[in-house]
Amino acid sequence: MKTKMSLISMIVVFAAFAIISCDTVGGGSGSSSTNPIGGNPTPIGEVGNTFNVPAISGTSNRSAKVIESDGANSTIEFKATVTNPALLEIANFRNGFTVNGNEVTGRLKFRITSNGAQSYTSDGKPFTLVEYNAKKGDKYTLKRSGSDLVREVVHKSSDDDFYWGFMMIKTIQVVETGIKSPGVSRIKYYFNHRFGLVGMDVFFEDGSEMLMWVFSDNDN
Repeated sequence: MKTKMSLISMIVVFAAFAIISCDTVGGGSGSSSTNPIGGNPTPIGEVGNTFNVPAISGTSNRSAKVIESDGANSTIEFKATVTNPALLEIANFRNGFTVNGNEVTGRLKFRITSNGAQSYTSDGKPFTLVEYNAKKGDKYTLKRSGSDLVREVVHKSSDDDFYWGFMMIKTIQVVETGIKSPGVSRIKYYFNHRFGLVGMDVFFEDGSEMLMWVFSDNDN
């Protein structure tokens, strides 16, 4: 389980928002799930903004930073020194990542606006992570051969009920199922309209779970 937890934590560093994009590999949908969301660009997607997660065993020199933006669409570059052989092996098979000895780098694209956030599939299709005006029960579906990738809104706070950065905040919670990563059954994402992605809870097939916090230097 330690290896699984380290792997998911690494993906958080390298994919900040999605962790997300690793299993989003093409497909189509007839819904707004895969249409670009509207809204205005926000400071979270501005060039120079950085992201942080707590310390991760077997890694050092971690960084995640927005390096390109055309407005709503931002490219985030991820870097880390990795000494765990299992993590290096996984990184070698992930689209968007490059491994050179113990140095791992990656670049992924996200759409970040005042209305919500989307990751991008390997064939360039936007896929909704969250819409800030969402209601409990809303679903975002990516059609794929075999099984669909589904993101469902399972909770929307009316009160401050999520502990984050020494304070309580409201969240929209989105559960992702249909994940193809071995050992992972589902992932719950925690979003806040001001702070963007603030946390992730990874549920494993053996019944264990791991909650992680995500921090952006800039706010929406």
